[in-house]
Amino acid sequence: MGRNDLFIVTTMAIGIKTFKKGLPRRNNAKAGFTLIEMLIVVAIFAVVATTLLFNYSSFSTSVGVRNLSEQVGISIRKAQSYATSVRSISGSGGIMSDTFPAYGMAFSVGYTTQSLYDPTGSSFTLFTDVSPQNNTVTNNLFDNNGTCGNPMEGQECVENFSITDGNKIVSLCTDSPSANTCFTAAHPGKVNIVFHRPNPDAIICVVDQSGSCSSQLSSYLKITVQSLKGINRIITIWNTGQISVN
Repeated sequence: MGRNDLFIVTTMAIGIKTFKKGLPRRNNAKAGFTLIEMLIVVAIFAVVATTLLFNYSSFSTSVGVRNLSEQVGISIRKAQSYATSVRSISGSGGIMSDTFPAYGMAFSVGYTTQSLYDPTGSSFTLFTDVSPQNNTVTNNLFDNNGTCGNPMEGQECVENFSITDGNKIVSLCTDSPSANTCFTAAHPGKVNIVFHRPNPDAIICVVDQSGSCSSQLSSYLKITVQSLKGINRIITIWNTGQISVN
């Protein structure tokens, strides 16, 4: 119970005590609660219960968006760990088990899903950046054919994360292709964060209109997540590989 709740209960108790002092003294044989006293007690409980329920709702919302921001940060760290620990992928689809791809996270805002597991404001995706056979060059893009969990060339989804409880990603802000660029529902955009072994540094790729990485890589990405009640949390990723959650 917070200070405000304690103040309400104390004030009500003093009021009852003062009220009772003003009542005529009753015979002890007939002592008991009057209807007015019972109504006052019920009113106190109603006020306290309403206050507690309201505070719990706000607390629950705050915890939910905090958990989401931490999940985003941990997921990016997972992609970084997969890349730097030289995690191989399956041998299916013609890709050998000794293939060690880059790993990344795909984010977008303002877009509706075109294929299953595409990132949206209510989901984001961990992917492998698989180079074509006989080619060591990757494109830092998420190639998706609507399947997930068995990555190979053209089918790069490793894990898709759905955002629940009305929380969502509301903006992706970076310094590419120009300073203070922010993608929102009104200004859609896609950004990938990719890690190449053995370097822990992040490649922050803004996907342009042609579906390619912008020629100017970003030095940071700020992801803002928001609850139904408008509580915001910001995850910042730097091209040095550092991640912070505020």
